[in-house]
Amino acid sequence: MSVVYHHSGLDVLARTLDGVRAQVPPVHATRVLVNDATGTERDAVRSLLGGDGEVVAHDANLGFAGGQNANAAALFAAGADAVLVLNPDVRLAPDAVAGLAAYAAGRAVLAGPLLLGATRPGLDPDGTIDSAGIRWTATARHLDDRQGEPASAAPTQPALVPGLTGACLLVPRAAYERIVAATGELFDQDFFAYREDAELGLRAAVLGVPSYVVPAAAGWHARGSAGTSRTTSAFANSLGVQNRFLIAFKYGRRRPGRPLARAARDIVVVAGVLLRERTSIPGLRTAWRLRGRMREKRRALFGAA
Repeated sequence: MSVVYHHSGLDVLARTLDGVRAQVPPVHATRVLVNDATGTERDAVRSLLGGDGEVVAHDANLGFAGGQNANAAALFAAGADAVLVLNPDVRLAPDAVAGLAAYAAGRAVLAGPLLLGATRPGLDPDGTIDSAGIRWTATARHLDDRQGEPASAAPTQPALVPGLTGACLLVPRAAYERIVAATGELFDQDFFAYREDAELGLRAAVLGVPSYVVPAAAGWHARGSAGTSRTTSAFANSLGVQNRFLIAFKYGRRRPGRPLARAARDIVVVAGVLLRERTSIPGLRTAWRLRGRMREKRRALFGAA
C-alpha cells in the first residue's frame, strides 16, 4: 500500500489508515511518504500508522508522482506482488483490495475500485459517485466519469476505461515492470501532480496495459484536501495548465480528443492565462521548456510499443 501525504489533514488520514487496517485479508505492507514534512507532522503520521507500516519523510516536496514512484519502487523491491496507490483521503471497503487483487491477478493490467463521494473528515458516504474511471472529452479534457451522479446509479460490472483516478489504483507487478521497462517510470515525474493519472492511463494502454474499473471493489473519496482545489490554489491551477500542454507535447496527434476541438481549447486556455489567470503563466513556461523532453518520451514510448 502506497500513500503520499502532503498537509492534507491528519484526521482524514486517520480514517484512511483505519480502512487499510480493516482489509481482509490484511495488507502486507504500508508505506506512507510525507512530502514537505515538519518534524511534528512526521511524528504525528508515525503515531497514526503505529507499527503497521513505514513512514518516510522528505524535507522537500517530491509531488504526487515522485512520491508514488519512490514508494512503488521500494515496495516492489521488497517483494510486493502488487502496489495499491492510495490518496490520504480515501476510505476503502474491507474487501476492496482483495477484490482488485483477484481481478488483476497474474495480468498486466491496472485496476481501480468504484469510488463514491464522501464527506470530510469522517469519509462517510455522501450519496454520490466520485469516479468510475477517467474519460476524455473532445477538447482533450479528462474527467472522472459519472462524478456527481447518484450512488444508486453506479455500474455493477467491470469496465474497460481510458484511465483510472490516482486516488486509488492497483498496479500489479506485471504491469509495473512492463511500464517501467519501456518508459523508466510509473507516473511521469515531470507532471509533479494533477493529470499524472490520466497520462498514466494513456501510456499504459500504448504498452498493452489496459485499465479497468472493478465495481465489486469500493471506496469513499473526499475531495478538497488543502491546496488541491482548482478554485482556491494558484499552484494547482498552474500545474493543471502545465500538464495539459505536457500531454499535448508528449502525445502530439495521438492526444485524446478531436483535433479542431482540442486546438480551440488550447487557444482558449492560453488566452485565459495571459489575460486573466496570470498566476498560471509559470505553468505555461514550464510546459514550453519541457516540450523537447516530452517529445523524447513520445519517441521512446511509441518505439517500445
